[in-house]
Amino acid sequence: MELSTVIYLLLAILGWGLGAFFDKACLKHMDPSGAFYVRSLFMIGIFGPLVAWKYSQTRAALLGSDKLGPLFVLGSVIVSMGGVFFYLKALSGGEASRIVPLSSAYPFVTFVLAVMFLGESFTLNRLLGTLLLTGGIYFISK
Repeated sequence: MELSTVIYLLLAILGWGLGAFFDKACLKHMDPSGAFYVRSLFMIGIFGPLVAWKYSQTRAALLGSDKLGPLFVLGSVIVSMGGVFFYLKALSGGEASRIVPLSSAYPFVTFVLAVMFLGESFTLNRLLGTLLLTGGIYFISK
């Protein structure tokens, strides 16, 4: 793996870890539905101007894609934001140290779907690693 990939991965982990911390902290001050909608409002406020600023790049990405590209992006947005909504609901009813690891069991779902629909190779090592990761998440949350 290239160093830049490792750095991006570490930054993603840091961002998600801090995000979960702030999610739990905000739920002490507002209900999960309110937090979801305020998050969405802030995202529009922050990323709306960014998309406008990078309009030509955004337009080129849309026009350079086949018809399925934007549909997959839309699908990603819908299911990801749905996941965030239900994650906030779960987080409001439980301890962050339990809910966050359990919500991180999604690699198993991704593994199965990637093998079934994206043509990614199935190997015993990948299956075992994904199962161990998911099992470890279960034990961390106990």
